[in-house]
Amino acid sequence: MYDLCMELQRNHGVSDATYARALARLGEAGIVETASIAGYHTLLAMVMNTARTPLPSGVKPPLSAFP
Repeated sequence: MYDLCMELQRNHGVSDATYARALARLGEAGIVETASIAGYHTLLAMVMNTARTPLPSGVKPPLSAFP
């Protein structure tokens, strides 16, 4: 699942070898579900970054601010 998600994010697709491994482990429905969840989380991150969504009050940022 990790390899599938990372390859999908980096390359906007997956190789035949990665797809075959994911298919053996997850089945087609699992691949679709995994890609859907990864895409949804990417969408949320893009929207929150674009809107400059702040952290809740009193929460320390885990990373330094991006210039």
